[in-house]
Amino acid sequence: MTEQVTGTRERILEAAADIFGSAGFRAATIRQIAEAAGANVAAVNYYFRDKQGLYSAVLEDLLASGFERFPSVMGSTPDDSPEVRLQAFVKALCYRLLSAKGWGGYHGRARLMVKELNDPSPSLDAAFERHIQPHKEMLVGIVTELLGDGADRRIALACALSIVSQCFHYVYAQPVIARIEPEHDPVEEHIERLAEHVYRFSLGGIAMIRQTIGNGEDR
Repeated sequence: MTEQVTGTRERILEAAADIFGSAGFRAATIRQIAEAAGANVAAVNYYFRDKQGLYSAVLEDLLASGFERFPSVMGSTPDDSPEVRLQAFVKALCYRLLSAKGWGGYHGRARLMVKELNDPSPSLDAAFERHIQPHKEMLVGIVTELLGDGADRRIALACALSIVSQCFHYVYAQPVIARIEPEHDPVEEHIERLAEHVYRFSLGGIAMIRQTIGNGEDR
């Protein structure tokens, strides 16, 4: 009985993540999700109360499973250099966003994450505090170390946002990227190379900003 109950709830979450990701919160319907999950509307209401409750559960499940499968430390340790920790962070984020075992990129559930960032729902606030805020602080800390003495938080945060934005760009711009240069289409076998490029590009940008700080140009 327990397996059956758990299975129904998980099927609803799976279907809802796909439908919310493709259609968005407003266009998706409980009936549509229930049919895709092989369940009835009453089951959705039983487990999640309403559409907002279901959406909150989907967002929580996506974030929790994504960070569990691809933690931002990605094999690095606090004793590693900031370069190694930045490389691990970027690699984890790219795999979380783009891989089939993560959120699946443009054709997967990463679209839900992009929609949420563009048009935040009430569910984002709680999820942000639990899942996103700690990783944001981790990245800002790494960048601060790389920038060195004289860098304030404003500069470090701007750099951190630029790094994350590069990774997200490969989600929402994937159809265009595939047309511009198919070899850069972020399919599974290209994620490692893409992550390495974002890391190196970001490291170069941070080095340039560190130089401007040293010259007193960015205070």
